[in-house]
Amino acid sequence: MSNVLRLSDFRGAAQPMEMPQPTGQGLVFLHRKIQSLPFYKTDSEAVHLWVHIIMKVNSAPGMVATEFGDHPVGRGQAITGRHTLAKETGITPDRVKYLLNKFTKMGMITTLANKKFTLLTVTKYDDYQQFFVPSECQQNANANPDRAQPVAEVVPTECQQSATNNINTNNLIPDGIKCATGDKKPSVQKHKFSCEEVWQCLKDELPEARGWRAMSDKRRNLIRKFWLEANRIARQLDDGQPLTIQGFREYLQYISRSCRWMLEDRPDNRTGRTWRRMKFDSFLSATLYLEVREGDRDDN
Repeated sequence: MSNVLRLSDFRGAAQPMEMPQPTGQGLVFLHRKIQSLPFYKTDSEAVHLWVHIIMKVNSAPGMVATEFGDHPVGRGQAITGRHTLAKETGITPDRVKYLLNKFTKMGMITTLANKKFTLLTVTKYDDYQQFFVPSECQQNANANPDRAQPVAEVVPTECQQSATNNINTNNLIPDGIKCATGDKKPSVQKHKFSCEEVWQCLKDELPEARGWRAMSDKRRNLIRKFWLEANRIARQLDDGQPLTIQGFREYLQYISRSCRWMLEDRPDNRTGRTWRRMKFDSFLSATLYLEVREGDRDDN
């Protein structure tokens, strides 16, 4: 019966409502604006992990015991890691790592790692743990600030697009790479880069692959075609966000980490031949990009 609230509990002019205590087992308040997250309808694992993080972090500052001794942890923070989160949620460690990187890019969390552990911080934790809409949102929602009104039922669009949806657009490339497009839109600020930079990414992230010794028009055209097609795929997988140089690097890093079969010479016992590691050209395939992003090309 301790969870049943009596009507009399809500009567009276100034009965304060108690905040949840940092016991790790109490109530957690979740604002409905979570439904405004760009991945809310498209990625259930991302929603699962985000809600879990909100429930996991501390609601008040305190000391957390670790195998290296007690460590101070603030409100909205937790000491954790991808393997711990994977065990707690049932999401694979690699997928957790990808989602944490995604949350970081979107400004939802920050992480501080050392040789001992990782301190995760929810950047706008109070937005998810308030009883009311944040004050700046209330001011935007009220047409007459001097007029006393209850909290609006519909949060204004600008308030829904909070820090959890605060995506850094400084490095977005709306029309592909510099050499890959002829479309010019002066009204849109573009971050351009060259085909040589894409080539440099391949050399940096996949040094074991069979590389190129020189750039040619054919290879520039290959990069052009790949980027346009992969950009469409990235927008579908990343909630409308285009492919960027950093996103391309992460694609190559995932291959280097999880698709080692592409980067090694291996004997084929069935044919008696040797499977040669893939060349740069092979990684500039929209089909391969999609299959790698969906996890269909991981090592068996």
